[in-house]
Amino acid sequence: MKKSVLLFMTVFGILMTYANLPLNPAGLNWEQVYKFDKSNVFAMELYAKNNELMTTINYKTYYQSAGENFDVKMVTDGHSNGSETVIDKNNQVAIQIMGLGTASPLYNAGGFKYPNAEDLKKLDLVPTGESKLILGYMSYKYTYTYKKIFGIVWLSERCVLPNDFGVFRACKMAAIHNTLSQPGFVMEMTTEDSGGGKTIMKTVSLQNDEKYSIDLKGVQMTKAMNKINYYTF
Repeated sequence: MKKSVLLFMTVFGILMTYANLPLNPAGLNWEQVYKFDKSNVFAMELYAKNNELMTTINYKTYYQSAGENFDVKMVTDGHSNGSETVIDKNNQVAIQIMGLGTASPLYNAGGFKYPNAEDLKKLDLVPTGESKLILGYMSYKYTYTYKKIFGIVWLSERCVLPNDFGVFRACKMAAIHNTLSQPGFVMEMTTEDSGGGKTIMKTVSLQNDEKYSIDLKGVQMTKAMNKINYYTF
């Protein structure tokens, strides 16, 4: 179970090191304030090998209806262990904020660049012919297998959002394959390993109206030791 949690936490950028690194690093640029006007909500259910639900982690992705930047936030209901990661495509930087809810959150900046189209790694999906409605979107079932990991993906082509805003980016398969062999938005996804551990990711709501901002004026920004890797974000 501990290994499963670690796999998913790394997906959202908890890969960056803080020890003895310079503050407000040169060579990286970011906005003083990030504003978002839309959000998606999804839940990640982690199961033990006996199919016992161990925990549920809730996430929101904030994004811009007139822009490309987005933010992934772990929703902690007031607890002080939350985190969020801003992806700034224009400045090619990722900002991670850890310790949400504390008096002194940690801020970390690292270079972040999307791969070229020819470098994209695809997860091969196999259609099953099954379909169902999820949140009003007709969705189609696919299966996949990669080494000792296998699972199910429900895709909808009716939802035109990029998968960076949804559950696929939270899936451990996205750490290996950052895109899919079939078009569509991932509405639900299951990953299961040979040891019986399983994770089910569900889209809870889409395209919610929001007024959410992140103010970075005056914060002490630490530089990430390594460039943030798209494949493990």
